[in-house]
Amino acid sequence: MTVRRALASALILVLIWYLSPMVFRRFTDSVLFYPEQGQWRTPAALGLSFEEVWLDASGDRVQAWWVAGEATGAVIVMFHGNAGTIADRLENVAALVSRLGVSVFQVEYPGYGDSGGRPSEQSLYAAGEAGLREARRRAGDRKLVVFGRSLGGAVAIDVATRHSVDGLIAESTFTSLPDMAASSGIPLARYLVAYRFDCLAKIGQVGAPLLLLHGNRDEVVPYPMAARLFEAAARASRKSLHTVEGGAHNDTWVVGGEAYWKAWSEFLRSIADTREP
Repeated sequence: MTVRRALASALILVLIWYLSPMVFRRFTDSVLFYPEQGQWRTPAALGLSFEEVWLDASGDRVQAWWVAGEATGAVIVMFHGNAGTIADRLENVAALVSRLGVSVFQVEYPGYGDSGGRPSEQSLYAAGEAGLREARRRAGDRKLVVFGRSLGGAVAIDVATRHSVDGLIAESTFTSLPDMAASSGIPLARYLVAYRFDCLAKIGQVGAPLLLLHGNRDEVVPYPMAARLFEAAARASRKSLHTVEGGAHNDTWVVGGEAYWKAWSEFLRSIADTREP
């Protein structure tokens, strides 16, 4: 090999090394995040009184909605999945408020809805922390629970590893993003994603009471991932896994019926007289 060819080969390797993180991030962003711009409705469309709140999430201006329930009810900080906006989850919010008497603080993600910034693993975590701070201020002496569905479960778990909360609820949540990539069947897919969202590693650090909810017919996040998360939650002061029979990825709270809501109410009752130190 001539010196010129050797230098050219070395240059190509350097470019691959330099550009790989950028390429991986763009690939991951394109398959993971499906944000919509603007909010097509507000809680008022369902007859819910609400307050719009703006959060500072590491420099990003992030939107949130506060829907008040009973004065003594728990405060639920809610994180949604990877597609749509908080406007798409309002029926779920209305059910939580009416059935359980809780107040719900919906936190949007950077780049979603009317929020500034762009979505990434770190920016979602920053939004989660900002949401928790504001929700804690509003909660006062009431119980504070972080709740996330699908990708939102990863945000809720991350928040619960770094801050004291009275409870953690994760629904239809995966073990990690590389595990999800591997489950796609694409060769070497687990090595092509730029983010970790490593719920399996983090959930073992959570000491708060834990409730996992998962449909046994989830077509996106395989049900066995819920069992793995449950087993890994070794430090949780209490933990339970509620299986939604016949539940798919997005309809657990509808298909689950009264058994689903009983799991919620029993969990909230179990933390009513305790506080995570």
